Amino acid sequence: MSRADRALRPVVAVAATVGLGLRVLWVLWVTREPTGMVDPARYLGYARAIADGHGFIEPWSGFPTAYYPPGYPWFLGIVAWVGQPFSSDLPLLIGLVQAVLGAASVVMGAMVARRLAGAGAAMVAAIALAVYPNLIFHSGAILGETLYIALFLAFAVAVLGEQWPEDLTLRRALASGILLGMAVMVRPISLAVVPVVIMAWWLSTRQRSSGASTLLRPAAALLVGVAVCMVPWSVRNLIRMDTFVLLSTNTGDNLCIGHSPNATGAFSADPWCATDHRFLDGPPAEVGADREKTRRAIDAISADPTREFWLTWRRFWFMWVRDGDHDGLLAVQSYRLDPFLGADREASLARIADVAYWTVAAAGLAGSAALLRRRRPEDLFWVGSAVMTALVPLLFFGDSRFKVPVVPLLIVAAATLISRPAGDASRSSPG
Repeated sequence: MSRADRALRPVVAVAATVGLGLRVLWVLWVTREPTGMVDPARYLGYARAIADGHGFIEPWSGFPTAYYPPGYPWFLGIVAWVGQPFSSDLPLLIGLVQAVLGAASVVMGAMVARRLAGAGAAMVAAIALAVYPNLIFHSGAILGETLYIALFLAFAVAVLGEQWPEDLTLRRALASGILLGMAVMVRPISLAVVPVVIMAWWLSTRQRSSGASTLLRPAAALLVGVAVCMVPWSVRNLIRMDTFVLLSTNTGDNLCIGHSPNATGAFSADPWCATDHRFLDGPPAEVGADREKTRRAIDAISADPTREFWLTWRRFWFMWVRDGDHDGLLAVQSYRLDPFLGADREASLARIADVAYWTVAAAGLAGSAALLRRRRPEDLFWVGSAVMTALVPLLFFGDSRFKVPVVPLLIVAAATLISRPAGDASRSSPG
């Protein structure tokens, strides 16, 4: 056993403890009741309605809704329901739970890095995940990124296993599908990872000269696991919304903002997207608005398809370049409706976060290129997952927040740069 192997568990444990401590301190400092009709305030409203037994309804109207994907509101509702006997400060409870999820993500990210590139990579990944500023900022924000990252890393740990693909059992494939399905319920863009997983498994079977049946059974189990999470919600929507809604009704909003004749590539309250339907007026209006805005977006694309090249670049600019990576600072301040941090302190924290971001982005791209050169299916799975998670939001509009789920994947890729040669990397995990 190498020196790195002997040091792995203590280093990961310390990193997770430091990550937890930093997140708890941040949560204690910044959590407060959100102001206005921003996403965090709406999520809190849904959580309280769910905890009170009303289900997923618009608390301002009392109508059932499917506007947001249900995973994060239901997670918050469970936290609110379980935490009621202990504290009435729901934002604080949410922040503390998310701090624990962030610490768990440190461990799971280390497990993935260990699986891809050895103990040295695992230690680097754990330390970077523990102290990366915007991940800490998001632990105090009532937004779904922290939950999503924990679920996605758990899915990756299940997919990669301890050996690829010798230990790919139907049970592990099903568990991977359920974990991915739970991530999809938080951020539906995760569906784009399904073909990446199946392609990686297919490449593995080709390398081993296995038959098609070797792939078909785990692929089917993966899809069943995803469906187990999604189908009940679609059935609920059919009953409560009186029409088929796969996951949510905000797709039309996002498409219209991103493709209207007035679109700039960034989020905007575009009057062109206004309809006679208002989502707060009940399910028929909510569904009607979604469909009308989707139709308008498709019409706008058809009317000027060449403009999409410029818009895609602009979305990339707003998502990845212009604002660095410190959006969690804005979220905890209700997007400056409650600017309690102060301009100078916010600017200082933002500078630290942005330096960390550009360092991770550069190293993550280099690490991803190195992983691709190895041409191992598990490496292709990791890089392919990062690429798909980064690409799908570009179909809508650009926002700095949309890259937050990609950052842990870049951190792990960056950590593999210090790894031993692929053939020498150990197959075990730090757990």
